[in-house]
Amino acid sequence: MEDVRPDNWEEQPGAAPAFIPYSKPEPRVWVVLLGLLGFCLFFSILGGAAFQAIVLLAGWDTGILSGVLAPDAPPAERWQMRLLLGIGHLATFLLGGWATLRFFYPPASHALIYLKAERLPGLRPLLGGILLILVSIPLVLYTYTLNKALPLPDTFRMLEDQTNDAIKGLLQMDNGLELLANLALIALLPALGEELVFRGVVQQQLLRRIAPPWLGLVLAAAIFSFIHFQFEGFLPRMLLGILLGWLYWRTQNFWVPVAAHFANNAFQVAGQYLYSRDLSGIDLEEDIDVPWYAAALSLLLVIALMRWLDKRSVIINI
Repeated sequence: MEDVRPDNWEEQPGAAPAFIPYSKPEPRVWVVLLGLLGFCLFFSILGGAAFQAIVLLAGWDTGILSGVLAPDAPPAERWQMRLLLGIGHLATFLLGGWATLRFFYPPASHALIYLKAERLPGLRPLLGGILLILVSIPLVLYTYTLNKALPLPDTFRMLEDQTNDAIKGLLQMDNGLELLANLALIALLPALGEELVFRGVVQQQLLRRIAPPWLGLVLAAAIFSFIHFQFEGFLPRMLLGILLGWLYWRTQNFWVPVAAHFANNAFQVAGQYLYSRDLSGIDLEEDIDVPWYAAALSLLLVIALMRWLDKRSVIINI
């Protein structure tokens, strides 16, 4: 593995030791991606088996294993679904992704270096990345409106309805404990696991073989969106994936897209909690009609912030 530090990179207080070149030959891209798929499937099966064991031992209704949750589900069913999703995400993405890095880029210190997670980012790129995602929200919502106008097979729409019902059920929060649980499940776990898999492994491997880099970013974002199997939201999720991928590529720090991803999901969870407490007038579960000029302003702000980050952040020329 080549040293990917920029020439102007300097050690920060508390940073990891200087880069140690990776001595083994770089594995082939297709081998790493197939290995990632294999590890994710393996740990996903283990996670599913673990949850089935919990359901049987606890005497819960086995219907929860279907992953279907009604929007008005009682608290007990909501907690069971949170446990199911939490185990599944932890096993599939965090364990599957980390096992891939440990297998192809051992030991753990080199895996962290490959992931670009061995040092914390500066405050400027961290806050800039979060702000970039937040100002993109009107643009993302506008692309969601455009996406919904596209024709989809009835089977896909049925899956969308089931998924939306489950999300609505999970976002029913009667107290602060459910809010914290949702922040962990819907914001923190995906921010860590999905960034590890889709930016840390998929995007980095694609960029090894695809030029120009933007093509690799778009392809990685398309894979990221497709894996969710929510096709009414394919375009907005792909747009978010492009922005997160750009942050990772340009700052060369894993924690910047993680923080931005967390902020995006946490904003939605906290917004819905405030609405349920009559502290906000915006129901994020309903479609929000964003006018074109708001989307255009959002786009201009996104471009301006990307240029600002390009000038102010640690940049890698690829």
